[in-house]
Amino acid sequence: MLAWSAKAVSAPLNSDLEAAAPTAEHRDRRWRRLRHLQKIIETSYQTSLQRLTFDGLSIELLRVAEVDSLLDRLPRIQFRPDERLPYWADLWPSAIALARYLWHATDLRGLQVLELGCGLGLTGIVASRRGAAVTLTDYEADALAFARYNARRNGCQQAIVRHLDWHAPALTKAYALIIASDVVYDRANFQPILHILRTALAPSGRFLLAEPNRPIARDFLRLLRDHEFRYERTTAHVEVNSEAHEVSIYHGGRKSDWYGSSREWARRQRGGL
Repeated sequence: MLAWSAKAVSAPLNSDLEAAAPTAEHRDRRWRRLRHLQKIIETSYQTSLQRLTFDGLSIELLRVAEVDSLLDRLPRIQFRPDERLPYWADLWPSAIALARYLWHATDLRGLQVLELGCGLGLTGIVASRRGAAVTLTDYEADALAFARYNARRNGCQQAIVRHLDWHAPALTKAYALIIASDVVYDRANFQPILHILRTALAPSGRFLLAEPNRPIARDFLRLLRDHEFRYERTTAHVEVNSEAHEVSIYHGGRKSDWYGSSREWARRQRGGL
């Protein structure tokens, strides 16, 4: 059982940049890129910086300062037909739980990892810091701008950040691990997510899905079982701003290669712990 807490703190926007840069030229170039990305973001949003720390890992995320204010800016038509609410702008307990799980429980070195619905980028950043070659994806352009900034800020220079429409996914490679947090809240997304798992997961590949125990998720899990997937469940407890949350983390793969991939997963878990 996992537990972790996260709190917002004030931090200077250039706090860790210089320490991570090997040369003055590299440092200046990296800083200019970050400042450019930040200026683009701040033409549309007031931002704040949140630092997350646990067990030797420190991550800083640029995020929207007042998420609730975004609802007032949305034209009513955006709620039809696909309900494009700004879910990406918040830092959800499921993302925090999955990030911590990846940091503690798995060895990701050398793995090709795909994140669905990356939002601010936390989980993909942790996977990258654990040695994975990560592709962070989201549907919303603004989410991708924040995720790109946050990935670069936290030293994930090789991470790929790209647009992905679940209903028309243009994925040309297979991934050893597909990760997602809090994405099965809408039945309209069940079949598209299932399709991505069936087509983009490499042979013996695994998925990690973090979910805050919504009743609707049971139907998606049943859909996975009906389409020859198998999974195991871990429970995590996360405290965010003094509020406790229970999150389920499902790690699974295809039934046809479950036992071989399970042995590899167990080996990587031992290496990660």
